[in-house]
Amino acid sequence: MRLAFTLSFFLFTLFLAASYQGYSQITLEATYSQSGTYTQLPLSGTKFYLMDVVNSKCLINNANHTNWKTINLAVPANNYLYDIKYLSENLFTTDNSLCLAYVYYNYNSTGQYYSYTAKVVKENGSVLLTIPGCQYLYVYTFNDGSTKLVTYSYDNSVFPSTIQTAVYNLPGALVAAPEKQTEPLFAIPNPAQQAVRIPYQLPAEIHNATLELLDVNGKKLRSFFLNDQQGSLSIGLETFPRGTYFYFIEAENYRSATGKLIVN
Repeated sequence: MRLAFTLSFFLFTLFLAASYQGYSQITLEATYSQSGTYTQLPLSGTKFYLMDVVNSKCLINNANHTNWKTINLAVPANNYLYDIKYLSENLFTTDNSLCLAYVYYNYNSTGQYYSYTAKVVKENGSVLLTIPGCQYLYVYTFNDGSTKLVTYSYDNSVFPSTIQTAVYNLPGALVAAPEKQTEPLFAIPNPAQQAVRIPYQLPAEIHNATLELLDVNGKKLRSFFLNDQQGSLSIGLETFPRGTYFYFIEAENYRSATGKLIVN
């Protein structure tokens, strides 16, 4: 009887171990000291690219995190890399070139304002497009596969700041890009010092939501309740240390694209 119990207990333990092993495990694959994201290139496959702010480079790794390529980005003296988007093939050209868009900024200490410039370049540094004042940009894909580039340029040397929206036709298509096909969530000004304003518009079916503000490590700092379908949220920054923050709007079955805020 004791032998039968021992055997049954052993088999039960094996069953539990096998069942436990059937569950997928969350494992750390890689860590980086720069911000990065995935992209799907139609010719070269899945890549993970990072923004090296200190050295003004785009670091591109293979899916297994081995280095693939590095693209040097022309950033003028006293300017700093702000964002890299749309690392792609056959989006900005149709000749299979590897291209990307990037934004850099400068702080005018006399006038105390920030100025931005966006460029679209090939990997060899050839400039396809320069947009003075452009801080944000996104690609919109239509049902027929055609694409547009929408850019937002600001003149912060005047008060209140002026904005110009421009739309460009693109020759290619966006293939499985990680950037969300949602309206960007912009903070004004950005970088900011004392306060920031975030305009928003919720989807038609959403009437209540919250804006979540997180630190660079993903820790939730504050939640702001939004009870209007569209509006503008103002946030005082006097108590926030200098650094990078992230924010998004969340409601039931909805989450906006994530925005980035720099506090100086």
